[in-house]
Amino acid sequence: MIALLRTEFVKAARRTRTLIIALALVGLPTLIVVAIKARGNRPDRGDRGEGLFRLASQSGLLVPGAVLSVMSGFLLVVIAGSIAGDSVASDASWGNLRYVLMRPVSRGRLLAAKASVAGVLIWAATILVAIAGLIAGIALFGVHPVNVPGLSLGGTGAGFQLSTGALVARTALGAAYVAFSFSALLAMGTFFSTLTDTATGAIGATIGVYIVSEILDSISQLGVVRYGFPTHYSDAWTTMFTANTFSHDMIAGVVVQAAYFVVFSAAALWWFRTKDIRS
Repeated sequence: MIALLRTEFVKAARRTRTLIIALALVGLPTLIVVAIKARGNRPDRGDRGEGLFRLASQSGLLVPGAVLSVMSGFLLVVIAGSIAGDSVASDASWGNLRYVLMRPVSRGRLLAAKASVAGVLIWAATILVAIAGLIAGIALFGVHPVNVPGLSLGGTGAGFQLSTGALVARTALGAAYVAFSFSALLAMGTFFSTLTDTATGAIGATIGVYIVSEILDSISQLGVVRYGFPTHYSDAWTTMFTANTFSHDMIAGVVVQAAYFVVFSAAALWWFRTKDIRS
């Protein structure tokens, strides 16, 4: 199994797409931080942004949270969906899947290896965004505690201060939560990837499901139905910075992601084991 994981990981890491994604995940956070710095230096514009972006200029330690809050809504979804949807379908589209299965390895182990590598790459992409934002943020804003006014972020209580230690711990927890929030997407992408021999179809279906989930989640008339959508709790981690609370929604988000992961992983494994491989 270790040799299989190593082979799949090396194959994924050597792709030109992986290098392009890595460059984008470093360059875009840097541009965002520069934009925050530029806007903060123009007092005539008044408002410096909303939510975490309003606070980001106080300390470089808060910048990763601000960057993740915007990138996790779309770009990371696209990247994670591309990685997951490409996991099996890419070999099928190249006509290599039959030859891969000729090795003395079961289909279940092969699928587990491909999904594991995709999961590692998704976590690496999220962490890379946080690290790039942290380095750029420290370079431009330094390392300081953050003072959060109670009324400026929609709160009703008194303001509070986040120490540098608290910022580091909560940023790490926030990045981990964001990465884990793609567990449902990983399982769905792997499942769709086993259904088709075309990687673009699997990627499109995976990203499409998440876009539909976000659209439906914005319709409040759906009531409690929205609580079961995979994207409903995606921003629950931000209250650690804006309200100084660890929301119970974070626990609910973990449970929802785990449920989707188990269901779609089982479906992918069942289908892949029974599928007639002709590609």
